Amino acid sequence: MLREAARRIAVLSGVVVGVTVLASALLGLASGGSIQRAIAVGFYVAGAVLLAGCFVTGVRGPLRGVSKSGDTASALGARRVRRATPDERTEMTRTSILLFFLGMFQIVLGGLFDPTRSLF
Repeated sequence: MLREAARRIAVLSGVVVGVTVLASALLGLASGGSIQRAIAVGFYVAGAVLLAGCFVTGVRGPLRGVSKSGDTASALGARRVRRATPDERTEMTRTSILLFFLGMFQIVLGGLFDPTRSLF
């Protein structure tokens, strides 16, 4: 079970890194700038977006909205609210932690690619 989870996280990380590199390189080519700098900035931006997602999912309250049909809906437009189940709370916590580590990973990769910074 842990091996399968590690594989899924690795695939997810690879997809996020690949999309970031591809989009950043294309934007760098279009702007006529340095590809290496464009990739570094892309990693920084992707990391910041993932960290913002971490914050948004991490501060979600314990109440969930319920629509007329009984499905989960936004609490703002819902007919009534209910308390989140322990499974829902655990899932949101784990999602927040995953987004945090993916965001930090992206920022570290940005630092490694950034031509204006050096490790030593």
